[in-house]
Order: sequence, then C-alpha cells, then structure tokens
Amino acid sequence: MKKLKVFGLVVIVSTTMWSQAEARPESGFGLFGGFASHSADGTFTIPPFTGTNFSYSSSGLSIGIDYQIAMGENISFSPFLVSSSEGTSGDLASGVDAGHGILGIQLRYWMEDLFLGGHFGNYSEVLSGGPGGDISASGFGFGFIVGLEQESGLFFSGQYDTFTVNYSDADVDLTGIRLHIGYRWK
Repeated sequence: MKKLKVFGLVVIVSTTMWSQAEARPESGFGLFGGFASHSADGTFTIPPFTGTNFSYSSSGLSIGIDYQIAMGENISFSPFLVSSSEGTSGDLASGVDAGHGILGIQLRYWMEDLFLGGHFGNYSEVLSGGPGGDISASGFGFGFIVGLEQESGLFFSGQYDTFTVNYSDADVDLTGIRLHIGYRWK
C-alpha cells in the first residue's frame, strides 16, 4: 500500500509541474532509467518447509528500452524490455541481490502530453549471492503506467506491477514500482 501512495504522489506532482505542450503519441525508440522497488511474499512448497511463509523487499536501479508505435491520435502500442538490479532485505540471506526483468507490451491512451496505460508480459526474478548460488524464476503478470512526454522527447513515467514467479521450492507473489526518466527519438 505504501508503494501505491508514493506512486500516486508522483503522479499528482508531475501533472501539476509539467508543461502543457500539445504532445501526441509519436512512433520512436525510447531509452529510460531510474529507480525500482519490489516487495515479495512467498510460501515454500517442499517438505519439511511446505506452507512456511517468507517475505523480502528490494530496491535499486532500473533501465529499459521500448519502441512506441502511434496507432492514432490518442493511442499507442509499445513493446518494452526493462531490467533492474536491487539489494534485498528481509527473510533472505545477507548479501543476496535481486534482479527483476520484464519483457512485455503496453497500450497507452494519450490526453495531450499525459498518457495512461496498461501492460502485461513475462516477468523474471534472479536471486544471486545466496548460499545455494544463483536461482531464477519467471511468470506472467500485469501492471499499469502513467507518464508525461514532451514534444522534445523527454519523458517521465511511473509504473506499478504485480506478478507471480514459481521457483522449484517456492511460489512468490511480487509487487513493484518503477520511476523512470527517459528520452524518445521520434
């Protein structure tokens, strides 16, 4: 819930501070970077730990690319790839780092320079530095995005995600936010 409050605050502040240019969706390649934070709740699925719950959180840097395809005056479609490297805290062993990635598609609705959208895709998580070595899992999930893009190509976005990944010994439900600033070549 705390992440949603932060996300909402970013949306309100950015919409009041951003210029009111008459931007429309334009096709082009975008590169962006920023901050990511995730929360995880899991349940072990192997004996003797079956049913034992655990949780952890992570935060760090995020980077991504997309290619926006304008589909009209107010609609755009964007395949995207995002990755983050994050330090963890909680029920994981000390020194474990998390990597989170998304390969997905977004559909955006534009209102001048403000866009709102939804997305779905394949999410992945890699936990490294633990006593058992690196482990990874993936699963499908969805989320939403809100952002502002100037005619110059500079943009700012906030993204919320929810997804589940399945390890061989645990199922993990994750939620996350990403705050990005980027540039689109049009």
